[in-house]
Amino acid sequence: MTKLEFPKLTELTPTAINNWLGRCEDTYKAWQVLNTEKSLDPKLLITLAGLRMEESTAASWWNKNRSTLKACTSWEAFGTRVRERFVPVNWKLTALTAFYAVYQGSAPFPSFITQLQDTRNALASAGDGYVINDAIMKNHLLFHCHPLLRLRVCGQPGFAYEKLKLDGLISTMTAAWESLVAERVVKVSAGAPSSSVPSSSTSTPSSSSSASSTPFVHSLSPVEKETLKAAGGCYHCKKTPQSEGWVKHRSENCPGDAAAGIPPRAATSVIAAVGAPGFSKEYEERPSRTCPIAVVMPPVVFDEDDSSDSSSLSQYIPWSC
Repeated sequence: MTKLEFPKLTELTPTAINNWLGRCEDTYKAWQVLNTEKSLDPKLLITLAGLRMEESTAASWWNKNRSTLKACTSWEAFGTRVRERFVPVNWKLTALTAFYAVYQGSAPFPSFITQLQDTRNALASAGDGYVINDAIMKNHLLFHCHPLLRLRVCGQPGFAYEKLKLDGLISTMTAAWESLVAERVVKVSAGAPSSSVPSSSTSTPSSSSSASSTPFVHSLSPVEKETLKAAGGCYHCKKTPQSEGWVKHRSENCPGDAAAGIPPRAATSVIAAVGAPGFSKEYEERPSRTCPIAVVMPPVVFDEDDSSDSSSLSQYIPWSC
């Protein structure tokens, strides 16, 4: 006769409790298969399960109510009593809220995947209307990930989102994320695993740091530029109005993105205009008169692969005086 031993209950979250009750049921069914000539009455089953409630609050509840609990006529009735005591009535909505609140932000992609899978698993026993299927999971992965990762994945030639299964999308996004890290499109903190991204609290490297710690701005591909332009985004920080923490701006005054290692754009240089002696008085008396002035403009260097959007080019157009 094989020994029947239920798993321990050591945590009082809705997921842990539902999983524990389910594992107890599976354990008993497996025991029955190995012991076809034996059966246990509900009172003994409930007693064996109650003795495995080792979490302090659950153990106290069992000790205080064990006589009443052992009087339950079935295992299902015992499970109902456990859920009524430890699982909040609105736990399904709470778990669903937690799932949809998950964004990658500046976290590493593997951490994002782990958190998303954990919150999805919490809804596994929630029933119709709450269980997260693969299609929903795919959408959440793609549209709640780092904006640069989404741009890189969607810009891949032949990317067929509708044909990809969940595991295939995860593999594709993982490879794209590793590529972004390797290319230093997303900045990795010194000494950290290659999949981690520093938070905004990461200290700024000193001037004696190696060149590898210098902020690096990735040159956009034509597809990425078109995607950002269509979304009304910024070519410098690669964010769009749909990105978390978006502040309306243009490329020339971009505040940057510390989490992604993208520095802010330098402040616009002041233009100095110098007129001839008496210029101000003559202009006030005859505003229509054309007076020569000397203008000191900041230096401008155009790059063939400049990442400024078209709206910022107006600052380089010569004035007609």
